Amino acid sequence: IDDGITGGAGGGAGGDMCCPTPSGGAGGGIKTLPLVMLIMLTGTTVLPALLYMGDYFGAMIQKKHLLGNIGHRLGIGPTPKKRVISFYEKHDPEKITEVEGILSKYYGDYPKLVKRLERKYGDYGYFINWEKDEAPMTIAFDQLWETRDMLATQFDRHAPAIVKTGARNMRHNFGFVYKKGYALWKKQVWPVLQPYLGVPDAKAARKQKLQDKKEAERRKKEARGQRGRSAEFRDDDEM
Repeated sequence: IDDGITGGAGGGAGGDMCCPTPSGGAGGGIKTLPLVMLIMLTGTTVLPALLYMGDYFGAMIQKKHLLGNIGHRLGIGPTPKKRVISFYEKHDPEKITEVEGILSKYYGDYPKLVKRLERKYGDYGYFINWEKDEAPMTIAFDQLWETRDMLATQFDRHAPAIVKTGARNMRHNFGFVYKKGYALWKKQVWPVLQPYLGVPDAKAARKQKLQDKKEAERRKKEARGQRGRSAEFRDDDEM
């Protein structure tokens, strides 16, 4: 019995020694050194491939101007599209169909495009202040006028004759009232309110500047005359 118990215990101990538990022992957990070696081996193999793929796709994106196409198609930032189209209409009408591709190619570097076009065709100064063409208010007013012209065309095409006549009479009456009201405002109302409310336009500013200049010259002459009379009086007193 003692030998059986001892053998059983020895067998149990032997079983524990053959199948150690992963937790609580000194050899438990992940071995870091083999993991680091594995990462170094695979990294040195994969990294050059990733670099090559990055260079390849970067060159392809640059060659195809994908980012420029996306930015231009989405309308991000101002573009000299109107000026470029009118420029090609003037110098090379066959290039008008290529405007979209040219703008996407030079997206973000439009001054370079402007310099090349001016140097190639010898038309300098054509693109001055092209950014104002893409100002929000300018675009809004352009869209407004285009919408008005489109509605006027549709109205003239489909409206009955009696409606066209009534609209023409209303347009004439409103125009007459507007002209009379504008003349009254400009000649009688605005001159009274201008010193308190408004900033004069360019013409009024030049006129006011001339008046101020004349007033300053008149005051200088008066001051010179007073100084002359004072000097004469002092000379008389001294004599």
